[in-house]
Amino acid sequence: HHSVIYHEDDVIDPFADIREGHSSGCGVTEERVQWMDAVQNSGEPDPPLSSKSKPGSGNAAKVDSPWVDDNEDPGHKYSRQANVLESSRTRTRRETRPKQEKNNTCSLFIQTDPLIWRHISETVGHDVEKTKEEILSLISQHVIAVNYIYTGTRFDGRSEHRNIKFEVQRIKIDDDKPCTHPPNYGDTSNPFCMENIDVSNFLNLHSLGNHEAFCLAYVFTYRDFTGGTLGLAWVASASGASGGICEKYKTYTETVGGMYQSTKRSLNTGIITFVNYASRVPPKVSQLTLAHEIGHNFGSPHDFPPECRPGGLHGNFIMFASATSGDRPNNSKFSKCSIGNISNVLDAIEDKKKRNCFTAPAGAFCGNKIVEEGEECDCGYDEEECKDKCCYPRLPMSKNQCRRTNSAQCSPSQGPCCSSETCQFIPLANKSVCKIETECSHDSVCNGTTSVCPPPEPKANNTKCNQETQLCIKGECIGSRCLEWNLTECFLTSNKPNIDKRKLCELACQNGTDVSTCRSTSELPHLKAQGKGAINLRPGSPCDNFQGYCDVFLKCRAVDAEGPLARLKNLLFNKETLLTLSQWVTEYWWAVLLMGIAFIIFMGLFIKCCAVHTPSSNPKKPPARRISETLRRPMNTLRRMRHHHGGGAGPRSIPPRQGQGGHGQRGPSHGYGEGRGAQYYPPKGYRSVPTASAPPAGGPTANFGRSNRPELYAGAYSGSGGGGRGTAYEMRLHNKV
Repeated sequence: HHSVIYHEDDVIDPFADIREGHSSGCGVTEERVQWMDAVQNSGEPDPPLSSKSKPGSGNAAKVDSPWVDDNEDPGHKYSRQANVLESSRTRTRRETRPKQEKNNTCSLFIQTDPLIWRHISETVGHDVEKTKEEILSLISQHVIAVNYIYTGTRFDGRSEHRNIKFEVQRIKIDDDKPCTHPPNYGDTSNPFCMENIDVSNFLNLHSLGNHEAFCLAYVFTYRDFTGGTLGLAWVASASGASGGICEKYKTYTETVGGMYQSTKRSLNTGIITFVNYASRVPPKVSQLTLAHEIGHNFGSPHDFPPECRPGGLHGNFIMFASATSGDRPNNSKFSKCSIGNISNVLDAIEDKKKRNCFTAPAGAFCGNKIVEEGEECDCGYDEEECKDKCCYPRLPMSKNQCRRTNSAQCSPSQGPCCSSETCQFIPLANKSVCKIETECSHDSVCNGTTSVCPPPEPKANNTKCNQETQLCIKGECIGSRCLEWNLTECFLTSNKPNIDKRKLCELACQNGTDVSTCRSTSELPHLKAQGKGAINLRPGSPCDNFQGYCDVFLKCRAVDAEGPLARLKNLLFNKETLLTLSQWVTEYWWAVLLMGIAFIIFMGLFIKCCAVHTPSSNPKKPPARRISETLRRPMNTLRRMRHHHGGGAGPRSIPPRQGQGGHGQRGPSHGYGEGRGAQYYPPKGYRSVPTASAPPAGGPTANFGRSNRPELYAGAYSGSGGGGRGTAYEMRLHNKV
């Protein structure tokens, strides 16, 4: 085998300008925060919101991004106002209803990229219809989970904000047909085909589309981002910066390669991925990741005060910086810190300080490809999008929208066990596998009585899964290996004395709730008897009592939700440090006194030394000495310091004779011309237009006073006059601007 190494300058990388460091779980790191803040604060100012404007009634700009199909204008075609006149009138009546009936529904646009299509297609045998059904089911499950979390949380600030809901208005599924060949980096028609895109640039690509017609727009992908990143989203602000829910499609400016570049973006966007360190993310974790990133869109940063990230048996909250296991009570709840931050943004929307795009809940929305209550089927928005001959699309409008055709028993949009050819249930005799076998469940076969795939038969409990690091419980890979020995899983923590930090990424078990018995599996007699070593946690797993995560080298990396400045502040100004410092000062007061005296002496010497090197605008002061001269001849500087202290003041400069060179001499001081030590004033009423001349070659220039009349300055540059070796000085009249 041979290896070829290219220099980075020879590699075409269109995304090198924003490629930054790593993070765990959420991708909002300090470096990315700086970039995102710069973009969010560079947006063009929004017009003032009129008190008469109606929520969600803003007109969307025309899509001019090359990555959005112009025929699918989301600012018009998929807006509820543009569907039908009757719907628009209904919408208007809802918006003008009494104030106490708040609009509380956030509309979603969810897109899946070619990489998640490829992954799911491989798991279902490259069946196109089953791939679509799996993706639609995945989206539906995640929206249901997010709705469960947000509707059960009270975001009460100055006003009450309750029962926040999310409705999918549009779904776009990208297959991998355009990505079968290596992507052309100059071709912008399908940017998501490029696999090696970091999380910042992936979010940036998604944000270039016009998503103004929706409250939020998300992309689901299957990209293994560096550092175990599972998602990234723009963070909303109650005032000032753009971004987050309801943000408009507008122009932002950022510095790229030292040059300012203006680009139109939608910052009501986010992304999540379903793979972490080459392993499929469990459903609970990905659902909490979506809730976490939407929390950013609603204005919540990461939980960073200690009381908002307690860890322990109850676990951390949704907005904890790193992904959680999902099985602790706090994992699916917002902390009081997050609730306060989100409430501030919702209050700003209520006070009309930010755009309001929330709508009244519409229940089922025909055309989003998700069969909801009151719909028999849902194959898409129009006839171009709907390829299902068993179901009517939303358009053209009729009473049959999202209804099955007359002879259809079912529709493939209802589930994978409906034949797209016959519109009938797939019989049991066909043995059609609708869900393939997994580590914890057997495959499932269509039974001929429903279009929905029957639930698969779970494998026996305690079956090893996830590369033998977990156990199957009721068909899911969620159990700990500690259950094999009737023990409880625990964490080895870094605050224990003499702890080997390499063991923090080893599975540990304890007896019941007795934390004193927590030890690594390498020390368990059960495994020692089998001659086996420790069971290592999978990369991306939480460690150190949820205060870190394991990387690919099985090293526990601490989660940094605060950044280096906050860490430095906590280090210097925490109570223990201040107490220790006060005790030391009390005991060694004499050392503090000596250090104070030494500091005063040092500052005095420093000021006297710097005085001879500091330029002065006073023409009676001697010229400043160069530091290089002091280093070569320190005694001369000391003598000059004594002379200066004695009150002597030589001339500012000694001009050279006419025609002689000025070697070793500095140019004349401000106001000196023609080598003369007198200031020149023009005759009364005289004005002159400055003539073009060579640029100054380091010579000083100055203005005198602040009068409005023409003033004089001397510009020094190398010339040929004066014998060819001297320095010429040109007198010019300078008008202040």
